[in-house]
Amino acid sequence: MNQQIRILVVEDNPDDAELIALQLEAADYQIIYQQVYTYQAMANAIESEKWDVIIADYSMPSFSAFAALDMVKKINLDVPFIVISGAIGEEIAVQLMKNGAHDYLLKDNLIRLVPVIEREIREAKIRCERQQALDRIELLAFYDQLTQLPNRYAFLETLQKYIDHNQKFAVFFLEVEQYRQIKYGFGHTKSEQLITHIAKRLEFNLRPGDFLARVGKDEFAMIVTNFRDVNDVQTIATEIHTVINPPLDLQGFIMYASITIGIVDHNLNCRESEEFLRAAELANHNSKTQGFKNLPIYYHYQMQTKAKEQLHLETELREAINNRELTLFYQPIVKLSSLEVVGFEALIRWFHPQKGWISPDTFIPLAEQTGLIIPLGEFVLDSAYQQMIQWQEELYDYFPLSLSVNMSCVQLEESTIVPQIINKYKYLGLDNVTMKLEITESSLIDNLQNTIQYLHRFRSANIQISIDDFGTGYSSLSYLKNLPVDVLKVDRTFVSMIEQRKDFGIMQGIMTLAKTMHLDVVAEGIETVEQMRLLHFLGCQYGQGYLFSPAIPAEKILSFLQKFCPNYSQDNSFLIGAFMTSSESIINNR
Repeated sequence: MNQQIRILVVEDNPDDAELIALQLEAADYQIIYQQVYTYQAMANAIESEKWDVIIADYSMPSFSAFAALDMVKKINLDVPFIVISGAIGEEIAVQLMKNGAHDYLLKDNLIRLVPVIEREIREAKIRCERQQALDRIELLAFYDQLTQLPNRYAFLETLQKYIDHNQKFAVFFLEVEQYRQIKYGFGHTKSEQLITHIAKRLEFNLRPGDFLARVGKDEFAMIVTNFRDVNDVQTIATEIHTVINPPLDLQGFIMYASITIGIVDHNLNCRESEEFLRAAELANHNSKTQGFKNLPIYYHYQMQTKAKEQLHLETELREAINNRELTLFYQPIVKLSSLEVVGFEALIRWFHPQKGWISPDTFIPLAEQTGLIIPLGEFVLDSAYQQMIQWQEELYDYFPLSLSVNMSCVQLEESTIVPQIINKYKYLGLDNVTMKLEITESSLIDNLQNTIQYLHRFRSANIQISIDDFGTGYSSLSYLKNLPVDVLKVDRTFVSMIEQRKDFGIMQGIMTLAKTMHLDVVAEGIETVEQMRLLHFLGCQYGQGYLFSPAIPAEKILSFLQKFCPNYSQDNSFLIGAFMTSSESIINNR
C-alpha cells in the first residue's frame, strides 16, 4: 500500500492545491489534503486533525505565510512548513526561514516538492524521536519511576523557586512506618505496592497549588501553600494522617499503614531548599524518637542543636571504633536452681577521654541510625571470639559456659554477616564455650522472612538463638511458633514488677508458653532475693542482674568465678547463702 501523507494546504486557489496533490500522487504517495485560506479555517484544521506537512502560499488576499507561521509558533507545533510562491525574492525567503519555514519553492519548479517533503518528514521524525528521548531523560531525572511523582531533585528545584520569590509555604516530610516490615517480612514487591498505594492516596487528596514528591524509599515531601497560620498547617497535616488511615489491599494482603510528619515553614532562616528539607526531615525524626508518631511535629532550632551534638558524637564514636577505645564487659548468667554461673552476656562499653562513661542507650541507637553498628558489631564479635578462646584455655574448671552477643537488625541486613559469623565460629572449633546470639523481638518481627532462614543457618552451626526483651513486642505469641529459637530473655520491666499480681500473672503465662515450646528462659534485671525466689518458683531456669553481679571487665571474670563458685560439688544451700549475702552487699554498695 502506498505511503499516506496528510497535507494541510494554505492556498486560496483550488487549482494550485490540486496541483500539489497530483505532484505527490505521481510519486506514488496516497495524499489526504485539506485546503484552507483564512486564519480561522487553518486554526480549526490544526485543532481537529494531525498533519504531516503544511504547505502555504506566500501571499493570499486575506492571509499570508507569515501569519500562518506565527500561528504554528504560538501553539508550539513541530510540523514541516513549506512555502510556495509564484515569485519570491531572496530577502523574503530568508525572512520566512528565520520565522520558522523549513523550505520554500517556486510554483513553476514543483519538481523539488517530493524530495523536499520526504526530507522534511524524515527530519521531523528525527526531531520527534530526539524529543521523546529528551522527555524520557527528563522523566528519569525529575520523576520517580515507581510512583511517577516528582523525585527529590525536582522537589528541591521547585522549592528553591518558592524560596527565591519569598513566597509563603510549609514543607512536610512524610515517612511510611511499615515499609521496612513489609519489605523484609513479605518481599520487595509488596513494599513497592505499599508505596504506590500511599502515593496514590496522597496525590488524590493533594490540595490545589500544593506539590508532592517522593524523596526516598519510604519518604515523601510536600510543599504546602494557601494557609493562614500554624493552626492551618497542623490541620492539613492531620488530614493527611486521616487519608492514610483506612486499610490497604496489597493484592489480597490487607494491612494498615501510618506515616510520621515533620514540618518546617518559610520562616526558617535559610535560603537553600536542601536546608528546608533537612529541617523537615529532622522534625520527622524527632516525632518518632519522642513518641509522637501520630502527631505532626514542627521544626525548632533546638532540634538542629541536638542534631549537631549527634553528629559530633557520631564522629567521636567512629574514632573510638577505629582507635579501639571500646571494650566489652560481661554480666554473669546464673542458673537459679543451683546458682551456678552458666555463661555471660557481652555488653559494649565506651569510656570517653573527656566525657567519661557514655551509656550504650546513647551510642547504640546512634550507631544503628548511621550504619556504624556494622563496624561496631564486627568489633564486638571479634572481641567475643578472642574471649571465648581465652576461656577455653583458662576457665576449664567452670565449663560448660556460654557467651551471649547482641545482634542488631541492621547487622542482619548485611548479606555477608551471617556466613562470617558461622565460618569464624566453626574455624575456632570451641568445645566447651557455646555462642549465643541475642536478637530483640522487634528486630525479628521487622525482618521476619529473611530472619527465619538466618536463624536456621545459625542453629545448624550450633549457635543458639535468644529472643531479647521478650514481651515488649506487639505480636510475641503469633510469631514465636515460627521462629527457630532456644531461649527467651524476659525484659526487666516484667521482672521489676513481678511482685505485683498482674505482672506475676504475665510472667506465669510466659513460663507456661516457654515450657510448652521447650524453650529456656532467662530473666533480666533481677535485683532482689524476692524476685529471684518468685522466678524460680515459676520455673524460670536462668537469671541475670545486679543481685548476682553487674557487668564486669574481662580481667575480673576468673576472680569472680573463684569467689562465687568455689566448688560446685558443695551443698547448694551453702552456695545460695553465699550468693544471698554477697548479692545484698553488691546492691547496698552499688
